[in-house]
Amino acid sequence: LILLDLSYNHLSGPFPISIRNLNSLQALILKSNSMGPITIPNYSFIGMRNLMILILSNMNLRGPIPESLGQLPNLHVLHLDENHLNGSIPNSFKNLKHVSELRLNNNGLTGPLPFEREMVWKMKSKLRLHNNSGLCYNAGSDFEDGLDSSIDSGIGLCESGKPGSANSVQHLGTLEENITGTINTSV
Repeated sequence: LILLDLSYNHLSGPFPISIRNLNSLQALILKSNSMGPITIPNYSFIGMRNLMILILSNMNLRGPIPESLGQLPNLHVLHLDENHLNGSIPNSFKNLKHVSELRLNNNGLTGPLPFEREMVWKMKSKLRLHNNSGLCYNAGSDFEDGLDSSIDSGIGLCESGKPGSANSVQHLGTLEENITGTINTSV
């Protein structure tokens, strides 16, 4: 089995751990199945060295993105958009050298981007990070002079104040949000 597409079904329940036994699988597409609210176990994809396409969009997934996803050596396409994922993008994502399309938009992700500028340039508009809680890039990183203008990411510079304080974002972007009302002066 090299392709498994079960999109737009009514799958539910916990994420199947046995999926990792499909070690010849090259494409796994499960989008638009409301399996959750569930988390993706960190070990779900360990050993799936041939996996090139993983699409888990709009599945009501919660919790952090598993570090193990960044250890899939042949991954080219990863969609985790339209879920309720939180925490930071795992540092292991900088190891995804072949990724040409990454969708993490419309989640609750925060913290600094772990990838280098070359990875971002390679993806261009296929990198979707908008509508998250507070993604940013560190001062002194490859992104210091700003992200490529072709990417409407809403990502700004991470700024830490006192030791132990939370990171804040200097730039906030919105994309067709139709925001109405007044802006609080404490912003």
